[in-house]
Amino acid sequence: MKQKKAKSYKQPLTVAPGGAETKRVLVHWPMIVALVLAMGSALAAYQVVNFLGQGDLFGLRALEVGGLRLLDGDDVLAASGLEVGTNIFAVDLEQVEQRLENVCWIERAMVMRKPPDRLAVEIVERQRLAWVELGATYGIARDGVLLPKDQAPGESFADLNLPVISGLAAVSDTLQFGATVSDSTLVGLLGWWDEATAADAEFCLNVSRLEPLPGACVRLQMVGDGLEIRLPLDSVERNMRTLRRLMPRVYRDYPDPAYIDLRYTGQVVVGRKEAGVE
Repeated sequence: MKQKKAKSYKQPLTVAPGGAETKRVLVHWPMIVALVLAMGSALAAYQVVNFLGQGDLFGLRALEVGGLRLLDGDDVLAASGLEVGTNIFAVDLEQVEQRLENVCWIERAMVMRKPPDRLAVEIVERQRLAWVELGATYGIARDGVLLPKDQAPGESFADLNLPVISGLAAVSDTLQFGATVSDSTLVGLLGWWDEATAADAEFCLNVSRLEPLPGACVRLQMVGDGLEIRLPLDSVERNMRTLRRLMPRVYRDYPDPAYIDLRYTGQVVVGRKEAGVE
């Protein structure tokens, strides 16, 4: 899905005493920089920077926001904590970036000044990699950050059509959206699922559930017939290729298979439902 084009969020012009509109004064920014360089004086440079930080010529009038797909510009504007008229040279860019990155859907934010009266904001959004059961069901990003269960305004059905990670040990009750879930088992499963979807996205669309197994292994449950697949967490790409090759043969030779087990080197174990073998 294409990203939205950068948007500009402008506030109306203020009204000065007497009803006259406050006019925007255009400053030749390159000329100021050239002046500082030409003067070659640390004191002069300090004076110019001090002037930029205190003058009202550089009052903030607009944000230009890029990189949005799930969020919109109003979300970014609200989270930034910025106010119209704030001098753009007095804004602590790192502080604004930190405020934006406190939003659970924002993985990274970069803020730049665009004199005379704008700030440009580039956003990298998080996306759900899977759902996770931790007392309740939440979204989870690839970096282990907890996301809300409710659909975000820009999310599609494909963004929500993801498997559920279950079978994890109880975690702290202090779960918080935007915070990383500190669970090594979950981290391992997320890493495995990220690699698996990169190796064979089409196959992974048929996975409905992931559960951890002892010995750094994972159990997959497939949609439809509920076939169970048991795999080690290593050699992801090789195991996905093996599954692709084996699946037609398994369904041909075992009309109603219960599970496929690839945890043992050089062996493929297939169990039938009627046999009840686990």
